[in-house]
Amino acid sequence: MPLRSVAAAPRDALQRERLALFLRIVAVSAAIGALYGAAIAHAGSSWLASAIGSLNGAFIAAAIGGTEIFLLREGSSTRRLPRLPFAGVVVLKTIVYGAIVTVVPAVHLFGLLFPGLLRQSPVDMRTELVTVGFSLAVTLIFVVVLQAAGLVGRRTFRDLVLGRYRRPRLERRFFLFVDVVGSTPIAERLGPLEAHRFLAQVFSTVAEPIAARRGEIYQYVGDEIVVTWTGPEGAREGRPVHCFFEMQATLAAVAAEFRRRFDTEPRLRAALHVGEVVAGEIGEQRRAIVFHGDVMNTASRLEQAARELGCSFIVSADALDALGAAPEFAYRDLGALALRGRKDPMRAWSIERVIPVAQAE
Repeated sequence: MPLRSVAAAPRDALQRERLALFLRIVAVSAAIGALYGAAIAHAGSSWLASAIGSLNGAFIAAAIGGTEIFLLREGSSTRRLPRLPFAGVVVLKTIVYGAIVTVVPAVHLFGLLFPGLLRQSPVDMRTELVTVGFSLAVTLIFVVVLQAAGLVGRRTFRDLVLGRYRRPRLERRFFLFVDVVGSTPIAERLGPLEAHRFLAQVFSTVAEPIAARRGEIYQYVGDEIVVTWTGPEGAREGRPVHCFFEMQATLAAVAAEFRRRFDTEPRLRAALHVGEVVAGEIGEQRRAIVFHGDVMNTASRLEQAARELGCSFIVSADALDALGAAPEFAYRDLGALALRGRKDPMRAWSIERVIPVAQAE
């Protein structure tokens, strides 16, 4: 099954959102460039400086924004190239993006297209140099912030900056615990370093379907990845359930690559639960947004039950009630399961996909 055929509908929607974001960034940058050009222009040259500033802003935003949004997006093949350390990425991006800002300014482009209009520069040389220096400083700040956001997750970074969880709050959330099946014997066979590379490639591969279904990677715990959605986000189109099977399909599409490199194919097992958690910032030297509540403990216990029962995917009755059934899945009632650490049994269902992902989409 071709990789591009997996989850075509949500990925197409995600691509449209990326394109819309790209166009908004270009439009806003063009507007800012136009205003800045008009502000620094000589008297009587504001229209020309505004046009040049607009082209400059649009071109720079298109080059940098296009690279970040389309070329270096989560799960892309270029994103999985050998990774540089944080400082290396900052230096490399600053050099590349700085070259875009300085070497190919729109004023030169404008001059090539309309040479007769630029008999006299609408701004003096000193102002142009200040503008270039300012643009380089902004580029450096942009790169550092972007890379820092990638360390903790862009949504988490946004919420930390905006202080969304500065005060603890109650939220209804879905939690999907996904485990790599057989990771212990794989690690024993491959050795610790190669086992780490195996898990890193698995998690990198499934980043795209998680993003396509609007999931937020909460944390990695050993061979496990925890994905979360707010109640409304998760309930829409049954995103958590589709997400898991699309993760499986994405890995199946590149199974040959895993066999060639690691002599094994990754398989996943998961459990899903929903409920109320406390969300809030914690820590001093290292700030983080954490979730507390029985929901996460229960989801973890359900994943253990899936392992014991030989199921690939277990969903709590609460989660299934919130999502509803879908025709492309087969549901098997597991009854009330006695979960370790819980006083009362919990009813759960096993879910299998009966319609292939590519056909279902």
